[in-house]
Amino acid sequence: MALTNFFRDRNGRIRILEVPNLPILAWAGFGAASMMALTPKYRDLLGTLSKSSLTLWALLEAVRGNSPFRRTMGMAALAREVLPRTE
Repeated sequence: MALTNFFRDRNGRIRILEVPNLPILAWAGFGAASMMALTPKYRDLLGTLSKSSLTLWALLEAVRGNSPFRRTMGMAALAREVLPRTE
C-alpha cells in the first residue's frame, strides 16, 4: 500500500502521466527544431532554449508536482540539468 501512495496525489488519484504543460512542450519543440537547424548558430540557440525549458519544467515539477513520484522526477531532471557532468 505504501508504494502506491508514492504515485497518488492528495486526493488519492494516481498521477504518473499527465497532459503535457507548456515548458515540456517547448522542450520537445525546441529540441526537435535544434536537430533540424541548418546552421550552428541556430542549433546552439534552439538547444539552449530546449535545455532552459526542460530546466523550468523540472523546477516546477520538483516544487509543485502532484505526487511524490512527479516531484522526484522533477528533482532528478533538475539535478541532471544543473549539476556538472563528468566525462
